[in-house]
Amino acid sequence: MKIPSSYLPVMPYLILEKAPEFLEYAKKVFGAKEQMIVPGEGERSIMHGEIKIHDAVIMFAQSNENWGQKSAGMFLFVENVDTVYNAGIEQGGTSLYAPMQQDYGYSAGFEDPFGNQWWITQGE
Repeated sequence: MKIPSSYLPVMPYLILEKAPEFLEYAKKVFGAKEQMIVPGEGERSIMHGEIKIHDAVIMFAQSNENWGQKSAGMFLFVENVDTVYNAGIEQGGTSLYAPMQQDYGYSAGFEDPFGNQWWITQGE
């Protein structure tokens, strides 16, 4: 099996009612970089999008009448939990739990304005 170098064997694929807004949120909160944006037509502003957060790729697209919104929960290791958590809330997210020390590390959780849940833990 040959996987292209810019991809991983498993990647989330989100279908979102506000794909362009999600793209901007991910850039501001996680420092995500655009890997690919394929414009859609009409109300489908983004037919296919890809962002990278470190080495991870998240694919996404604008929902339409055939493809309803499908959000997800994701776990990320981050450099600084407080910074990412605060940015997530400041950009319209909702706290699921405030930063605290857990058995597995310093962690927090929040839901973005698009229904995705982000569970973050500080990498050591």
